[in-house]
Amino acid sequence: SLFLLLLVMSIWAVIAVEVINPKVQDLAAAGYWEGCDRCRRSFSSTFDANLTFFQTVVAGDSWGTIAVPVIEAHPETACVFIGSLMTLVFGVLNLIVAVIV
Repeated sequence: SLFLLLLVMSIWAVIAVEVINPKVQDLAAAGYWEGCDRCRRSFSSTFDANLTFFQTVVAGDSWGTIAVPVIEAHPETACVFIGSLMTLVFGVLNLIVAVIV
């Protein structure tokens, strides 16, 4: 089950590096995240994107720090964030709970 979670999250991470990272870099260059060192590199690699997705989607923490500002500036990125939320939380994690229970 952990392998399935990491596999699905890594697929979304690769998509995020290609789609979201250029938009995050544009926002960071515009000075959007002055006090956040990690925000600029949140989707710069597959590892960083996996860490960001784990933090925001699986743990449910810091949606307002990275995801919401990116979605407000570039609404098309909502497809990646909402797609990852739907498949990870409502798909994989519920499947894991169903197998355990």
